[in-house]
Amino acid sequence: MGLVRAIVLVKQVPDLRSAAVGVAGDGTIVRDHAPAIVNPSDLHALEAALRLADEVWAVSMGPSRAEEVLRDAIARGADRGVLLCDRAFAGSDTWATANALAAAVTFLGGADLLLTGLTAIDGETGQVGPEVAQRLGLPQATACEDLRLEGDRLIARRIVEGGYERLRLPLPALCTVAETGFVPRYPTLPGRRRAERATVDVLTAADLGLGGDRVGLAASPTKVAHMAPAPLPDRLCRMVGEDFDLEDLVAALTALGALEASARPASEASVPPPLRDPSPGGPALWVVAELTDGHLAEVSAELISQSVDLAPGLGGGVGVVVAGDDSDPATEESAAHGADVVYRAADPRLAPYRCQPHARVVVDAIRTHRPVAVLFGATTTGRDLAPRVACALDAGLAADCTDLVVGPWDRRDVHYDALLHQIRPAMGGGVLATCLAPEARPQAATVRPGVFRRRLRPCRSRVVDLEVRLDPVDLTVEVLDRQVQVGDTNLVDADVIIAGGVGCDAGTWPLVEDLAAAVGGAVAATRAAVEAGLAPRSQQVGQTGRTVHPRLYIGCGVSGALQHLVGMRTARTVVAINRDPDAYLFRVAHFGIVGEVADVLPRLTEALRDHS
Repeated sequence: MGLVRAIVLVKQVPDLRSAAVGVAGDGTIVRDHAPAIVNPSDLHALEAALRLADEVWAVSMGPSRAEEVLRDAIARGADRGVLLCDRAFAGSDTWATANALAAAVTFLGGADLLLTGLTAIDGETGQVGPEVAQRLGLPQATACEDLRLEGDRLIARRIVEGGYERLRLPLPALCTVAETGFVPRYPTLPGRRRAERATVDVLTAADLGLGGDRVGLAASPTKVAHMAPAPLPDRLCRMVGEDFDLEDLVAALTALGALEASARPASEASVPPPLRDPSPGGPALWVVAELTDGHLAEVSAELISQSVDLAPGLGGGVGVVVAGDDSDPATEESAAHGADVVYRAADPRLAPYRCQPHARVVVDAIRTHRPVAVLFGATTTGRDLAPRVACALDAGLAADCTDLVVGPWDRRDVHYDALLHQIRPAMGGGVLATCLAPEARPQAATVRPGVFRRRLRPCRSRVVDLEVRLDPVDLTVEVLDRQVQVGDTNLVDADVIIAGGVGCDAGTWPLVEDLAAAVGGAVAATRAAVEAGLAPRSQQVGQTGRTVHPRLYIGCGVSGALQHLVGMRTARTVVAINRDPDAYLFRVAHFGIVGEVADVLPRLTEALRDHS
């Protein structure tokens, strides 16, 4: 093909890796102590664009000071910077933001490649990219760690739970780029000088033909009803030292039951409850199921189980959408976990999973049957699919929820009897936000695996077969191959977790694995360890990884960033190992050891083996 043009969507964010944000008395975010930076994963997207394209434009939306991130992009090699700046954009949620960015891409004449970071560190939703793709009718690949051009096609290596898959996409296409690929270059001195002289173009809502019904706070379907700080407990960590050695630590862990063979109750009841009849009200709350080899994924079973309790408050029962080439096993499993109605879409073109055909099926089903709310798992599949579906329906979407509650809400002079309160961490996990969609339907959310318990709640489910109507444009993305290590996907079930962090390297990571083997535990990783290539993303615990609830958690070289802590804060017993005595993990740990991972882990592993 000819010259390749790329547009990179970049965002200015508070640097939550250097300072936390707070919540003021009126519920607004206080960012004074966190300097503004380019969103880190957007720099990886910029690097991908600079390697792949002949011409690179950077586009951002924000106040006038966001011009800084565009000049940074130019200093790194971008050819042009464009800022969407207008008070009309203020308060936009991801749906409204995607409307503005998609309109800007069209205004600028489009591009062969549209790239952005996987997530922004302030919200961690990962929604804007897929929503822009839906608005523009582009194929998408999310969570990409490698991209290369083959003629007029793009080969994308995409992260999935336990491994990766490779896709072939036609151009133009949109990709979100993970921080495990495309290490960003630094600005050069000539680049900085060029950036200082560059003219950053400014576009307003009027320039883009956007009114108050498409952008801004009033137009946004998702409302933030409440913001609250998410304080972590100070457990008065007991440190290993002269009067408390490793043998004493092992004895203390034994006394707490942390080293027992298994103390966690089974997720499935040994005697299932009696079979019940479907809810007479019809399904109000839907779960879009994920399938693994034709069977219901764990997160989907968790959501169906919890929906049995939530759905009556929304005025009905539980519906489950099952889409695949052979959906019979998942249909039966959905009924076993509480589905009143299973909406079954059986078509060989729906396996393996691809975003566009699945989005088409789910959107058509929702438009036909009109549920009040829809849930997706916050997995690589759910985060890929849910934003596209929500955007197509002009619905709000709350990402990575850790709790769901049905209850009333009053806003100004309007009373809502029953809304789905979607509770999620934000700002690096330092804030808990309660999101609502008071008007748009359906209300939609992605929910983290492991936050709800899987339960058998058998129902005499009714099965509704969906008509699968796919257009040729839905089938343009090809799945070339998929490599998954099944053992890596069961982290949420582990009773003992040994996590490695930024204090580990390639030489000490085997020590983390040895310690896990000694106690029969699972290996986990922080985001920094994953980005360093020490572990696959399937082992990541934290806001953009797994949420775990182990009996024992041992953090090796884990600093204790809030982004990680929100994923393991419910661990029953926590042991921290770090050379920095001021590492934040010691604040939430029950026991601590100050020292180098290379020195401490062999001795702790030996002590634990002696105990066993």
